[in-house]
Amino acid sequence: MPPGPSVRVLLFHPEHPVSRATIDWIVDRQGYARVIIPPSLGRLDALPPRALREPFSSPGPVAARLAAEAAALVAGPTPLSRVVAETVLLALLEEGAVIVSDTAVFRALVALSSWSMNVPERPTDGLLVQHLGIASRLASAWSVSAIEAAEALVSGDNDRVARVARERRLRARRDGPERFRRLGRTSAGLRPAIVYVDLLAAFAAAGAPCLDWLRGLERSRAEALLSVTGAVFV
Repeated sequence: MPPGPSVRVLLFHPEHPVSRATIDWIVDRQGYARVIIPPSLGRLDALPPRALREPFSSPGPVAARLAAEAAALVAGPTPLSRVVAETVLLALLEEGAVIVSDTAVFRALVALSSWSMNVPERPTDGLLVQHLGIASRLASAWSVSAIEAAEALVSGDNDRVARVARERRLRARRDGPERFRRLGRTSAGLRPAIVYVDLLAAFAAAGAPCLDWLRGLERSRAEALLSVTGAVFV
């Protein structure tokens, strides 16, 4: 993993600016981490002033550039889909977890997911902190699969990509309930809790321009983008 503090990337709906209460919660409960605000959200005038100081920060220039380029290739047609793609791409590049403060982004996240869980009500602060830590370790846990996914994509073999994608979906459906078992064994309720984000299918669907872009990256960058990250709704 990258040296330094744990990484979180903040996601909220651009039309529903993040509240001061959420910013205060992050400062109180995640102040030890580096909390990245994606460039597309950091430009919003409505950000609370507290979000302009540590632990909040901008992404590094290389990660920001790669996330923007990849989002332009894999995101859907709506502005929200571009914001969501940029956010999860930053989390993958930085090997961090996504902090989601707004359930209005759930559908856009699920479009990129291999597994998700709902709960009847908001978990306790302690559980949320614990599961953000668990989510931040997903990239490492899926590192071998990321290598396989990168090799499948750059090979241009569609059958191989489909096989790897299916294996990853099945693994996510086993892994998620076990890793996040304190939230419940099965999804229940209407409140989103956790989403596994896997961009393999999105990269494959984007076609030749995206594959050419991936082939031009350093291998470690391509593998990072093809790992799995977790988005936790707080």
